Amino acid sequence: MGKYVIGMDAGTMGVRCVIFDLEGREISSAYFETPTVYPKPGWVEQSAYDVVDLAYKSVAKAIEKKNVDSEEICAISFTNQRTTWVPIDKDGNYIDNMFLWQDQRGAEIIPWAREQLAKRGMTEADLYKRCGHPLGSVQCGTKAFWFRLNKPDLYEKTYKMVTPHALMAKAFGSDDWYEEESDANWWLVTNGDTFQVDPDLCEIFGMDPDKYPIFLKPGTPIGGVSKECAEKTGLKEGTPLYVGSGDQQCGALGVGNSGEDGLGSVCLGTAGLCIGYSDKPIRDPNGACHVLGHPAGGYTMEGHASAAASSFRWLRNTISQYEMTAAEVSGIDVYDIMTATASQAPIGAKGTIFLPWLAGAACPHYDDNARGGFIGMTLGSTKSELTRAAMEGICFEMREMLEALKAAGFSEFKTLRVTGGAARSDLWNQIQADIYGCAVETVEAPEATALGAAMIAAVGAGIYKDAKEASEKMVHVQKRYEPKPENVAQYNDVYKLFQACYNGLAKEAFPAIYQYQNKYY
Repeated sequence: MGKYVIGMDAGTMGVRCVIFDLEGREISSAYFETPTVYPKPGWVEQSAYDVVDLAYKSVAKAIEKKNVDSEEICAISFTNQRTTWVPIDKDGNYIDNMFLWQDQRGAEIIPWAREQLAKRGMTEADLYKRCGHPLGSVQCGTKAFWFRLNKPDLYEKTYKMVTPHALMAKAFGSDDWYEEESDANWWLVTNGDTFQVDPDLCEIFGMDPDKYPIFLKPGTPIGGVSKECAEKTGLKEGTPLYVGSGDQQCGALGVGNSGEDGLGSVCLGTAGLCIGYSDKPIRDPNGACHVLGHPAGGYTMEGHASAAASSFRWLRNTISQYEMTAAEVSGIDVYDIMTATASQAPIGAKGTIFLPWLAGAACPHYDDNARGGFIGMTLGSTKSELTRAAMEGICFEMREMLEALKAAGFSEFKTLRVTGGAARSDLWNQIQADIYGCAVETVEAPEATALGAAMIAAVGAGIYKDAKEASEKMVHVQKRYEPKPENVAQYNDVYKLFQACYNGLAKEAFPAIYQYQNKYY
């Protein structure tokens, strides 16, 4: 049967291979950063060729680092940054760069999409009922509409529009362009309950249903490692490949969020997600939260933030050069230095509020005009206060999404399992517990997303009978943080300030800034 399973993760910032044993312990891993380009303000692209090349390199490096016997690797599955895609021709050539989920070209097309719906007597609410997604710039659907309308020659040449999951699986040896059905709803032309392409929705938006990939359930076998892949990676030819799932569903699975009562999950990674699980088809009566599939079967409902910890990375790059230099000299992680700096500031950062909308506001506002900023600074404001305000502001956005899930019908979460870079910080985890008002737990696996993909591989290979058994064997809680009542009370007051800042800027300031940026840049 073998000793190991692999989770391949083509994330926003890079490609990672993680080799796990059958108890979910990381044996080896390797990571390579993917170059990203920004051709115009709001455009975010990567090369699909880079993703494939880095996927091969990461596997080869992970095997080499710990001298892993590839004969003992029994299954491989995939996960990826969601709502990211690339067009391919009939020969499998990538005919444009990948459109990343952060790319905001879809915002341009939303008025057009509303017009197409209106012609059929439909509204956005009707679309949401059909596909489980609101219109938004994050969705790959609006970017695909933009592609057809703005690059018609390339659209005509397009054989399939595929995500990093399909291109990695094909590069490893699958016999076709297979997607996992749990993320199909991002295309805005699928049935939100069955995850299959809806011809009527395709007709409304003028999209060719044949240009979408083949959607399969997570865990479906799709072939074995090809000779070419084996030569480039060190994998054994024929090693079984299985359909995976999107990064956030894999992250939820990797922390055990697959049906346990009162348990939800929060990801503070490049994007921010709050995720609840349901074993029955669901919709948000307010239309604010996404509906997707879950690799365990059933459905997830999510709130989505476009920047989250990317905002903290921006802070690192813009005002933390000293900390970056100190990290390089000392060998201490720069984020540990930044959070140590933040710990010197009091709760609420003396009234300094950080707005984390550096890539627009998603759930629950869906405001592409929204922009980031600091509000409440005085001549006495310090870097420690700005850093803490950034951490708190990111968590306040998560709280808005948790409240959106509650408004959609989910019961109050008793425990939230957290993932992403922020989960490595004791200070940040305590801030989360205090702002959310419930217990927060971390898990042992530092890469829960890759673990979720590896768990899918283990179930697909028959090592475990289902996701529940895989969770029992492979997910291990590391630490628990309880909310402190006095902190919760103070953060409730700061949260009101956070909401007031958005409400005060949303009507006039954000639209004016957006128009200025589009006019001159």
